[in-house]
This record gives sequence, C-alpha cells and structure tokens, in this order.
Amino acid sequence: MVEGILFEQVEDSRQDWKVKHSISEILMVVMCGVSAGERSIYGIREFARLKEQWLRDVIGLKLPNGLPSYDTVRRVLGMLDPKQFQSVFIRWIEEELDIPVGSYVSLDGKSLRGSGLKEVGIDPLHLLHAYSHELGVVIGQMECSSEKTNEIPIAERLIQILKIKGVIITADAMLCQKEIVKKIAKDNDYILALKGNHPLMEQEVKDFFLSPAPSTRIVHTTFDKGHGRIERRIYSLDTNIEWFEDKKEWKHLAAFGMVESIVTRKGKECREIRYFITSLTDVKQFAKGVRSHWAIENNLHWCLDVLFSDDACTVLDRNAAENLAIIRRIVYNRIKMLSKMDTLSMGKRACIYDDNFRAQILFSC
Repeated sequence: MVEGILFEQVEDSRQDWKVKHSISEILMVVMCGVSAGERSIYGIREFARLKEQWLRDVIGLKLPNGLPSYDTVRRVLGMLDPKQFQSVFIRWIEEELDIPVGSYVSLDGKSLRGSGLKEVGIDPLHLLHAYSHELGVVIGQMECSSEKTNEIPIAERLIQILKIKGVIITADAMLCQKEIVKKIAKDNDYILALKGNHPLMEQEVKDFFLSPAPSTRIVHTTFDKGHGRIERRIYSLDTNIEWFEDKKEWKHLAAFGMVESIVTRKGKECREIRYFITSLTDVKQFAKGVRSHWAIENNLHWCLDVLFSDDACTVLDRNAAENLAIIRRIVYNRIKMLSKMDTLSMGKRACIYDDNFRAQILFSC
C-alpha cells in the first residue's frame, strides 16, 4: 500500500497516551473520502461510516478503536504541519517519478476560494504549484500567504526543494525576478513572461521587436482551429540582445521572445502580444514552453476546481485546508498515473462509484 507507507512518514506530535487512532489510518480514511468526492470533513466522516467494512476488508485498516470521530479528523488535519506533509509528498514524487530531461515544468499559483471568508477578514489559501506537463502531475506545492507578493520567496524555496535538473521551467510575470532566475538557471532553463512589473525592460523589449528584424530573429507559426474560432500564433525569438545593459544580471539570459496571438471568431479578429525572457535559443522549444504554460489552466486548475471541488471546500482552518489540498493532489496524481481510462473525469467518476477501482488507484503498488 503506497499511501500507507507514505502516511507513516508523517510525524505525529500528539501525546502517545491520548492517541487512539494512528495518523496513517486517519489520513487513509481522509484520502478515501476525498477520492469518493467528499469535500468536507463531515462528508469524509460519513463516507467512512458507510464504508467501514470496505475500509477494514479491502483497504486493510485495523481500526482497533473504531472509526475516528469528526472532531478527531478535524483536529489531526489542523495540527498536522503542512510543510512537513508537503516534504513527504515531494519525496514520494521523487521516488515514484523520473522527470524527463528537457521536459517542461510550470510554476503557477491558485487560490482556494472556499477557504476564505471575506466577512471576517480570512483570505483564501493561495498555493504555488509545480506541474510537470509531460507527466501530467503536480510535483510540488507550497502555501503563499499573499497571492500578489509572497509567490516570489515561496518560488525560490520550491525550486530549491524540488531538486529538478535539466528541465525547462515556465512562469508568469510575477516570478520574472533576478533572484528566481538565479535559482532556476543553476540547473535548468527558463521561459518567463515579461510585463509591467519591469516597465523599463518591457518597453525596451517592445521597442526591440518593433525595430527591423535582424538576421538573428527566428519565427515559428502555428494554427489551431476549434470551438468556432481560428487561432494563429506567431512565435519570435531573438538572440541579438548584447545591447541590453542588464543582461549579465539575468543569469543565462540568451534571448527575448514575442508571441502574437491572432484569434478569428465570427469574422472578427482579436490580437494579443506577449513578451518573454528565456535561456533558450530554439524557437520551437520556446513555442512549446509558452503553449504548455497556458495549458496549465485547463490541465490542472480547471480539473482541481471542477472534478476535485478545490474551490468548493469550505474548511477555514489554514492547516486543515492545506493538508486537504495536498491529499486532493495526491488523488489527482494517482488517477493520472495509474488510470487507463480515456479522461481524468472518467477516472474520477470511477473512484466515486467503484470501490474496487478506488482501492486499486489509491493503494496499489
């Protein structure tokens, strides 16, 4: 049982004489409930009550003192250190998966809207994810206290903890920072969006691409058709950047990139231009990285919201909300890694209705 071994690595800070239920068994109960579609601690406890025999006979839980109560599950999720739980999750990913050299890893933030309550001044929990596009799984996440400012130091820590090498890391303009580039460029390449947080640099890059194209500028064009629209994307990459005075301050900066997206729908045309900095010199690699980063909204964020009820989980305790989020991502990863069904939604639905499938996905080696 992979997750049983995983959860046994989580430290238990409770006093031994008060413990009636092991952390491992409590977390296994929680994960089974989450995989079955429950999004509240009450719902998870009710799932366990209805499936107690299945938990004993199929999952192999001993439950010597019966099922943990609602209060016990709530307290354990609240006292469990999310940072320690997250480190166990990352170690598990390192052991289970081999991130391919040259593949794309996106850093992107997501808020859990249900974990906040504006009326009493509780902000939603904001998580920074590291997502492997080739493997289709979350390889790490860390909590940010602020959506707008705290992603920067958290991104530095996450990159350091992940220990990934030889990949191409993509991120939006919030993480386009010199210190983050230093962390990434130590072992990896990067593609970072450039926007108004560096106004002078952005204007210089804009002016550069408005000037006559030098021989170093490479262009790659793609076409997509679907959902009643036609989209043409023109990717431009230019390595002629010695004129840029701050080049040495951005480690391994090799080129500036521009992407022009032209969308035609019902005869109307809409244009958008975005700018990037990158350590890459291959325009097709650059194009694939930019496109991969855009896809994280559908491949991860949309799935977590629609299929795993990320935003609908209204647990307000910060630790409990983050620990439940980690468990949802463990379930997401297990379905993506092991389900042979055509889509993630089919795998998630099977977890809800099929006890045998749920046991196989969550606990098979």
